[in-house]
Amino acid sequence: MAIEGVTIRPSMKTVWAAYGLATIVIVAGIWAYFEYADDKPRWLLAIPFIALLPPLKMHLKRRLVSLSFQDDHLILETGFLSRTRRTVDTAKIQDVTVRQTLGQRLLGVGDLMLESAGESGRMSIGNLDRPREIADAIINSSKRAPDARSRGGLS
Repeated sequence: MAIEGVTIRPSMKTVWAAYGLATIVIVAGIWAYFEYADDKPRWLLAIPFIALLPPLKMHLKRRLVSLSFQDDHLILETGFLSRTRRTVDTAKIQDVTVRQTLGQRLLGVGDLMLESAGESGRMSIGNLDRPREIADAIINSSKRAPDARSRGGLS
């Protein structure tokens, strides 16, 4: 996997799974309301729609995180109104960890954690598609970065 100039965002797979679960909860709630409600107020129908809040939050959070690769640097940007941009030289990356829960493994996604030299230390981004491929590409890039600098390819 070539990572130069690539921007990665968390996967939509977990968001779609959450929307699917919320839909099941909403349908079951509406069915239960009409099956067992004789003279209950109509506003009770709104309660099952609370199940949409977690997937909407996941969807929004997904859009607010990006990891990009530019010129032997990893750039992690997060936030909505206030943005945080963290740039790490790939040569300073010491450890790349991929963590996958059972549910993530079933969906083919995982969490990526990076340890870098320096005081800021750890960066993480969750629910990435193909996390192992991304981790391998980061490791390969971190190995190539010192070689390129020693040849004078980068300043």
